Amino acid sequence: MSDYNAYVTSINKIFDYLSKMKVGWSSLDNKNYIESIEEYKKDVIQNADKFKTEVQETKSLEALGND
Repeated sequence: MSDYNAYVTSINKIFDYLSKMKVGWSSLDNKNYIESIEEYKKDVIQNADKFKTEVQETKSLEALGND
């Protein structure tokens, strides 16, 4: 498994657990804390895309060096 795939899998698990906790908890404070974490989901997705691009660029540069 590539680093990118491991990163995406981990992030998906985190947000999956958060959604399950949000449903299971009755405390309004806890739900608000979870919602504040979920606000970062868009940023995490953007950074995952950036990470994927950097990994692809690194691999293409390594391929150039092997000629």
